[in-house]
Amino acid sequence: MTTPEQQAKRTRRIATAALTSVCLFWGATFLWMEQGTDALKTVYGDGTPAAVGAFFLFWRFMIAAVLMPVIVPRSIKRLDVRAWKWGFWLSIPFALGFLLQIFGLAQADVPPAQSAFLTSLYVVATPILAALLYRRLPAKGVMLGVALAVLGAAYMKGPPEGGLSLGAWATIGCAVVFGAHILLTDYATKRADPMAITFTMFVFSIIWTGGATLIAPGGVGMFEPNALGCIFTDFTFVSTELLCAVFATVIAVSVLNRWQKELAPSRAAIVYTAEPVFAAIISIIAGRDELSWWLAFGATMILLANLSAEFLRKRPKIPALQTD
Repeated sequence: MTTPEQQAKRTRRIATAALTSVCLFWGATFLWMEQGTDALKTVYGDGTPAAVGAFFLFWRFMIAAVLMPVIVPRSIKRLDVRAWKWGFWLSIPFALGFLLQIFGLAQADVPPAQSAFLTSLYVVATPILAALLYRRLPAKGVMLGVALAVLGAAYMKGPPEGGLSLGAWATIGCAVVFGAHILLTDYATKRADPMAITFTMFVFSIIWTGGATLIAPGGVGMFEPNALGCIFTDFTFVSTELLCAVFATVIAVSVLNRWQKELAPSRAAIVYTAEPVFAAIISIIAGRDELSWWLAFGATMILLANLSAEFLRKRPKIPALQTD
């Protein structure tokens, strides 16, 4: 007979495996997004990186919004006014973060591995934003994390010459925006059904990424019938869109919402450090990145930054027991 303690351990193991699979999907996304935007560039040219990135995300969220009710029927059954309200607010940092991330990936000097490790800085950004929101100084571990993160980002591609590139800054900006999204998600999902919010967030993200495509230079031409015919017969574009939408968006978010609550935040944080590691391994195997001592050094500094921000926090003092 299974005891409650044994059942709890089994649940934690399943949750750890489930979240590790999410990290694998998200790690692969960096390569898929770069391959997908490269396919778009063969049709639309190299002169429209902002429009290319937004266009890729537009179709990713379009597919995700269509498939979400099929894969997770609860996302439609639990829809109400609160889900639409909070889905709207969550979609703003969600879409903006992805737009900054894919804009960085569209630059030739930001390979998938570097993008993944820079994006993982949301672990450091989140407590800093929380400290600003609640008007209190960040913990010492967070401040140490900032220093390590700056060191890692600066030296990931070797000794810095002239500062970080535009693509790297865009990716760091995406990490900050994702930190804001995490804080808002924690607030919103306590006020409406998480799956319903996820669906409405995808719907509003279609609007933001579609609008970003249209206002970006060269974006209007991407919706011309002839151009659409060319791109939707391109195997690389279609396959990477489906992989991102199905595995890295609908399934990953659904698994995350189901299993993250089964782990303590500290344990979940350790699991999430696997995402950029998976991204680097996949990118190196695919020939998009080269393993170097500088990449290893920068990646190590960023991983240490994330872990220090999570674990080296000031613990609240427990008041002594009063005796009569």
